[in-house]
Amino acid sequence: MKVCLIMAVSHAGVTAHIRDSFLQRLEALAPKATVDQFVLPRDGPPFCLGCKQCFIKDMDACPHYGTTGGIWKAMLACDLLVFILPTYVFGVPGQLKTLLDHFGGRWIVHKPSPQMLTKRALIINQAMGAGLGSTVRQLRSNLLFWGTSCVRALTTRVMEMHYDLVSPRVINRLNQQIDREIIRALRGSPRPGFKAKALYRGMALGQRIIKRSQDKKGQTTTSDYTFWQQQGWLKGQFPWKQKA
Repeated sequence: MKVCLIMAVSHAGVTAHIRDSFLQRLEALAPKATVDQFVLPRDGPPFCLGCKQCFIKDMDACPHYGTTGGIWKAMLACDLLVFILPTYVFGVPGQLKTLLDHFGGRWIVHKPSPQMLTKRALIINQAMGAGLGSTVRQLRSNLLFWGTSCVRALTTRVMEMHYDLVSPRVINRLNQQIDREIIRALRGSPRPGFKAKALYRGMALGQRIIKRSQDKKGQTTTSDYTFWQQQGWLKGQFPWKQKA
């Protein structure tokens, strides 16, 4: 099993301890698993410049592709995509948001990667108190619009700033949940989900409507439409219908 782990912070605090615990439990339950780990902000890109080249052309036209390209390729190659993060002001840390911004061009409404349809993702989110729900929703929405079929989230309120002070009961419960998710991931890849399929179908219709509007106005065809046309999705030949 291949795992792509994105660690949202570089600080050696509670989140880092949770990451270490995940890796230890992964090694125990899946000793042959390989891990590509990216620690933010160290391994992540600078702020998105808003140049829109990922929309106008493609992801590889991004000035930060030298950084983001390797991360995305690791995400596509993995069997389990793991995000481990704390809650910052009821949301994801800024450096993770910066990474997500760079992958907007891979949303289903633009140029999605069909490999995401059979991906399994795990979010592990800790907070001192409130904000877990809003943090997970923010990350879950990106995973959905990439087309990720199975997204699981583990949340825990540690109620302490230092890991040594966290209740053993809280730690043990999280470790048990992590074990269950690793075992679940070992069962294999999930099938494309209903929501992702609906988004693909809806956007195929949307692309045709946008194209007709552009033709009437004499505007240039978008690279998104050309991409969808080349994939055969505008004719209903969606990824889950195509034989490997």
